[in-house]
Amino acid sequence: MIEIKRYQKLSSISLTHVQFNPYDKLAYLLAYITLTPIALLIFYGSVIVSRREMASIIMLCGQLLNEGLNSILKGAFEQKRPHAHLGDGYGMPSSHSQFICVYLGYHTANQVLVGSLVGMSFAILWYFVTIALHENGVVDYILELPLSQKLYLKDMSGIDNLALWEYEQWSKLRAMKSSI
Repeated sequence: MIEIKRYQKLSSISLTHVQFNPYDKLAYLLAYITLTPIALLIFYGSVIVSRREMASIIMLCGQLLNEGLNSILKGAFEQKRPHAHLGDGYGMPSSHSQFICVYLGYHTANQVLVGSLVGMSFAILWYFVTIALHENGVVDYILELPLSQKLYLKDMSGIDNLALWEYEQWSKLRAMKSSI
């Protein structure tokens, strides 16, 4: 075990260390809402493991690349947060652009606006990258890899109504089982 000296400053994981005024009911609610990105990562992981769909994997990759882009931009802009004690690192652009972060004092309105513009621009770009990955056979190539096949990865993007298709497959299987 590593010994911590009395004068040594400790750090918290800023991803989950949200500070707010405990007497402000709205701030209390918003503080919990700021944890949404963590819930999204859990959601992506759950969907990827249970569905093994390329669409989910591509969405997760897009989100992670966007986070990387924001990190690079924060280093380039080097704009401080409005209150230095609320989080480590720079504030521009806000990587989870929302009114919540302005209300809680983590970002300025300008940082949120720039973060929104960066996020929307990246989303549009990623949409076209996703189309190109499909049209240029990259997704098919990935699906042919032995590891992808061992993991049972699939691409269902060519099915117009996936819920209906899955229901029909289930109905056929159910009918087969009941006829035995």
